[in-house]
Amino acid sequence: MATSIFVRSPYIVSKTSSVGNVVKVELYIYNNPSSLPSTPTYTLSKVIPSLIATTAHFDISPYCREYISFQQFTSASTETAAGNSEYCNIQVKVYVNAVLDSTTDYVAFDGFGYYEQGYNPSLGDTSGITDSAVFLDEGTYYVQDTGNGGGIYFNNSGSLTNAVYNNTDAIALNTGVKFVPYVHPSHIGVTNIVDIYEFGFPVRTYTFEPICEPKYTPLVCDFINQYGVWQQIIFFKASERNFEATGTEYNLMPSSVDYDIYENRRQVFNRNAKKSITANTGFVPETYSNVIKAMLLSEKIMLNNEPVKLRTQNVKLQEHINDKLINYRVDFEYSHNQLNYVI
Repeated sequence: MATSIFVRSPYIVSKTSSVGNVVKVELYIYNNPSSLPSTPTYTLSKVIPSLIATTAHFDISPYCREYISFQQFTSASTETAAGNSEYCNIQVKVYVNAVLDSTTDYVAFDGFGYYEQGYNPSLGDTSGITDSAVFLDEGTYYVQDTGNGGGIYFNNSGSLTNAVYNNTDAIALNTGVKFVPYVHPSHIGVTNIVDIYEFGFPVRTYTFEPICEPKYTPLVCDFINQYGVWQQIIFFKASERNFEATGTEYNLMPSSVDYDIYENRRQVFNRNAKKSITANTGFVPETYSNVIKAMLLSEKIMLNNEPVKLRTQNVKLQEHINDKLINYRVDFEYSHNQLNYVI
């Protein structure tokens, strides 16, 4: 199985050689894991220019991002394969003076590393000795008490074996890019403690606490997180909906000096409207600051399966020592006009 890379940040392929040598990189990019192209998708090349600059560097991230797209998250009650368009496979061949030097396979996700994580960050690694990775931060998450909700995504090179729920029920983990549910179908409505096993040992532990919200209608928010996969957060508490109409106003000339007093002299054209909503998480653990950061940096957000964008651009990352009870209030705007103008 191939190494996971995260292409919203630069991913650099480097080769050191002698002055005057031509370093060429061939990129074979494909979505279906069994459909390696016979010819390179892109070919890049550089000449080693001098004795003090003997390494050629190539950023392959922009080429991978062209092959990644997202529609919506669909929950499942067992292990499920991620959509082929949600990541891409890439084989990188490096040549020096037209002689093949190396071949490396990667799986590219539309994720990113934070600045502090440095160059070519390795994210989600389970043991550091395999290519397997799990794409959800450990911690406690609040879910609805009526279903399985989101999914724990992973890239399994063959070393991940099981997801064990409450030390009783297990879901076998197969190779490839897949996900398992937050909540096992046999444990709906109760706390699910999920252990991800590698080589027979637990390497990740998650706690999913069910919340019964009797008063408000929860909002389900699915977004692409820092690993480039779907993650779910529930806004349990009060929400406020807004409807904002827009238009362009013009002063109209009368058709004659003997004007009609019932005609508009100031007329508004191009009427349309935008819809927005303010949501509240309810009281959450301090570790939710990482979830909120990832959501604010996300380029794809769905709210109750409708595409939205964030109006909120500034959030205080709350801590129990200062804030006692932590609630995040976030403003979303639906990412389409209310009047259908699509041609």
